[in-house]
Amino acid sequence: TELARTVADVIEHKEAHFKPVYELDMSLKEKIEAVAKKIYGADGVNFDSAALKNMEKLEALGFGKLSV
Repeated sequence: TELARTVADVIEHKEAHFKPVYELDMSLKEKIEAVAKKIYGADGVNFDSAALKNMEKLEALGFGKLSV
């Protein structure tokens, strides 16, 4: 279809200007805050104690360097 050809052309020939909003070595909390602020325009993020505890567990298991 025409749409598929146009999308393929853009993917193959256009320069991407993607820039991540956080670095992978940041903590999960910092990554979530960066996404909330830079993408959604939030003033900040309030984490309850359960969320903070879960993020600590995920980081201890080695999942802290993954994308959010």
